Amino acid sequence: MRSTSYPVIIAILGLVAGLTPFAIDMYLPALPAIASDFAVNTEQVQLTVSIYLLFFGAGQLLFGPLTDALGRLKVMNGGLLLFAVASLGCVLSESLNSLLLWRALQAIGGAATSVVLMGMIRDRFQKEEFARAISFVMLVMQLAPLLAPIMGGYLLKFAGWHSLFVFLVLIAITMIVAVTLGIGETLVPEKRSELSFRGALRTYRQVLTNGYCMSYLAIGIMTAGSLFAFITNASFVYIEFFDLAPQHFGYVFGLNIGLMMLCTSINARYVGRYGTRRMLGWALWLGLIGAVLLVLARLLLPDSMWGITIPVMLILGPLGIISANGTSLALEPFAHAAGSVAALGGFMRFTWGAAVGVAISTLHTGTPLPLVVAMAACSAAALAIYLIQGRTEARA
Repeated sequence: MRSTSYPVIIAILGLVAGLTPFAIDMYLPALPAIASDFAVNTEQVQLTVSIYLLFFGAGQLLFGPLTDALGRLKVMNGGLLLFAVASLGCVLSESLNSLLLWRALQAIGGAATSVVLMGMIRDRFQKEEFARAISFVMLVMQLAPLLAPIMGGYLLKFAGWHSLFVFLVLIAITMIVAVTLGIGETLVPEKRSELSFRGALRTYRQVLTNGYCMSYLAIGIMTAGSLFAFITNASFVYIEFFDLAPQHFGYVFGLNIGLMMLCTSINARYVGRYGTRRMLGWALWLGLIGAVLLVLARLLLPDSMWGITIPVMLILGPLGIISANGTSLALEPFAHAAGSVAALGGFMRFTWGAAVGVAISTLHTGTPLPLVVAMAACSAAALAIYLIQGRTEARA
């Protein structure tokens, strides 16, 4: 392993983690312009966002076994190279169908980096140190949703929508150089697993049948449901139901990101003192408090925008703590297969989150009620899994 300094490692991996938020959030302001160029409606162009999320989630299942068998660096650089080539393909696209194809390939490349990222961190850091490191990585990553839409808007204004994908090409190439020179390979050959379809299925079966690992993965899956529920319905709730000016939506949305960053930094500072499981529990209880307040506000203050905003912040703010510590605990029985665990967890989070989003859209009532029910139910389920698993460990 390279003896790169801790801050440099965190910075590089944080920027890699921010690749997908940039690929999605920086691109959103350009949807109407792309629709105009291709002579289609905006709803059709929105498929390019959905296709990215779909292939990003599914692609992780492929790269989990690959990175555990071939090593981290090859798969990371392969994913970044595919991301760069696909981004260039997006630049050259002359039809919506072509753009959809390149976005799917771009997502597959992004999926590789996401899986390898977790493996690289797990190779270098153990338990509390892993949770601390991933918290710092997430802190860097969380800057992406704040910066990406602003950067995308300015690039769109001064250089057109093609420039967004040129920027992504440059980011991916820069990351290949940075990861290769700054981090290098982290999985030594003697710790790699055999690459085979049967072996991959066996590893996934072992993970799925390990109650300890699946309990902590399930906590992350449930809380991902809260996040996707909010992302799916937030624009309707604020802009249409509460009549918030669209230009002010980003500020309200940014409150959640700000609290996420604060909570993540707190976790990085104190997880070594209090331990991963205790920090996870505190974050889940905070989320439940937010869920209870969200339900009460909907019943007692149905016309109050802040009755939604503040409880949602309490639910989404601790997600960084939950993700970092939940992942750390889930990986404990499978240090030799960290990539496969991260891949399976990522796939299930995106699948569950997408299912929650579809359910909210299907059950649309013209009010925030479906959002409230979904976020409250997911928060309560996450805490319940944590408490049940705690009792199981206490009896063992």
